[in-house]
Amino acid sequence: MKVLSPIAVAVGILALTLSAGAAPDREKKDGKDEVKKLDGEWDIVSWTQGGEALPAEGLEGARWTINGEKYTFKLGGAGEDGKIKVDTSKKPATFDLAIESGNDKDKGQPGIFKFDGDDLVICLARPGGTGRPTEFKSTEDGDTFIIATLKRHKKDD
Repeated sequence: MKVLSPIAVAVGILALTLSAGAAPDREKKDGKDEVKKLDGEWDIVSWTQGGEALPAEGLEGARWTINGEKYTFKLGGAGEDGKIKVDTSKKPATFDLAIESGNDKDKGQPGIFKFDGDDLVICLARPGGTGRPTEFKSTEDGDTFIIATLKRHKKDD
């Protein structure tokens, strides 16, 4: 029977300890928790485009639903659905929409997002736009960015 040296035992224990402790940090760095936080139904409570806010009555029933890599969007009489790809390794975190139905079918739409408490704040290019926003703003000076604040939808009892 072969006897392990105390150094080999210590190195083995250290390696096990480090790998067990690193797994939660690695998952946290991957942003999986933030991606999971996106899942669900979100009510759109504010929408600013070209520096102008959409009136509250224009937002009634406006909703964005995310389920894994799929999303559905409804605003006024328009709607679309498609795929969403999220990257939380970037700061701010990014997403790319691949629109599969609606007026902007077959267009892409890059954006960024952040959580502000329980709210979700997104800023995105117009459908078909290629320039990704780098900050959360929409101004009148010709930019084509949309900024919106969303609250998790509360189901009626």
